[in-house]
Amino acid sequence: MARAEVDSGICGYKVAVEVTSLGRKHVKVKLQTGCEMCMAMNPELSNLKVKGKDHQVLRNIVDSAVYQSASRHLRHTGCVVPSAIIKAIEVEIGTALPKDVNIKFEK
Repeated sequence: MARAEVDSGICGYKVAVEVTSLGRKHVKVKLQTGCEMCMAMNPELSNLKVKGKDHQVLRNIVDSAVYQSASRHLRHTGCVVPSAIIKAIEVEIGTALPKDVNIKFEK
């Protein structure tokens, strides 16, 4: 299992992203948070095909099942949770190494 902890920023929500392999070609994503919009994504992310023909995740952004779900449920286009989900999936299936990501703002 790969796990990522997301501090989403000004909205104040923290999101735990858990990705578990379901065999060789599928993963289950589970989000734990107080954000109702993120929680609404859980059913759509419970069995994603990540390898093989017609995989659903590691595609162009508009074709990714993760971003399609985010488009249906998240009202804030700047939400970093969808990106964190993709990164956690990559770690779980071995296409990326676990490394923290940071965004720092100056004004």
